[in-house]
Amino acid sequence: MTDSTQLHGPYSAIFTPFDANGDVNFQMLASIADYQIDNGIQGFFACGSTGEGLLLSEDERNEVVKQLIGHVKGRAKVIAHVGHPSSDVAARMARKAAEVGADWIASVAPIYHGTTFEGAKRHYTKIAGATDLPFMIYSLGGVIDSNRDTAFFDIPLVCGLKYTGANFYSVQQLARKLGRPVTLMSGFDEQFVAGQSFGFNGGIGTTFNFAPQFYSRIYRLYHEGNIAKAAEVQAEINQVTDLMVQYENWSYRKAIMRYIGFDCGACRAPYAPMTESEYESFGEQLDAINVLKRNQGSEAVSAKGKASIPR
Repeated sequence: MTDSTQLHGPYSAIFTPFDANGDVNFQMLASIADYQIDNGIQGFFACGSTGEGLLLSEDERNEVVKQLIGHVKGRAKVIAHVGHPSSDVAARMARKAAEVGADWIASVAPIYHGTTFEGAKRHYTKIAGATDLPFMIYSLGGVIDSNRDTAFFDIPLVCGLKYTGANFYSVQQLARKLGRPVTLMSGFDEQFVAGQSFGFNGGIGTTFNFAPQFYSRIYRLYHEGNIAKAAEVQAEINQVTDLMVQYENWSYRKAIMRYIGFDCGACRAPYAPMTESEYESFGEQLDAINVLKRNQGSEAVSAKGKASIPR
């Protein structure tokens, strides 16, 4: 089994880009992956919430993982999120991810059915048993109960946790009770610095897609001991996060990618596509913040040469 402490630094919860027909845009997937790697992203969390995994078909999810792994060719690690309401389907996707070379698998807790602790334990046991890859679980309902949740780590190959919450103390308690190294990844981008101070290995975030240079710099500064400067960079990029979370429609999140030069399309229904007037108004708000620059991403990728995935 791979060393459970291997994951460190910022991991992008990579968007799944769509073309004008609503199909997965693998060319764009290659471009945004290259941009993020060039700016310090250490790996990708594919087909999670940000990647609209539950809005993709099983075949689409398998193909996104396969093409991403084939494109990055070991330059970054790939965590395949296989979460699904059905434990059997999740296990099947885990096996597919292992076949194409994923580094880790991950899953949310059960959705809709079996959402109890015992249900989650059965769900995670089924998925973990499908491969010999290290497995990253989510906190159950966004809450950590350090007395209860140590039992998840008795499941063979469960050796990581993605925690999207603000109670870092509860995660610290869990890690102390486990008494062995596990990979801890935070999910609140706006608290990346704080997560480091509580012993998280890194983070997995949405905003890492369009601001990878900020989070790689935060991570470097923090571990060089320049915590004050890391916090300053965090505060700067949090201005974009503050704007982003004002909008219920996640298509606005993808619109920030368009702003920096990568048109990833809209999110799938039930989210709505943005009108051009909505995009222009949103772009003006980003201009006013003046943290990200229009087309900075596409210009950087063009300078290095066009990315491509053989089809």
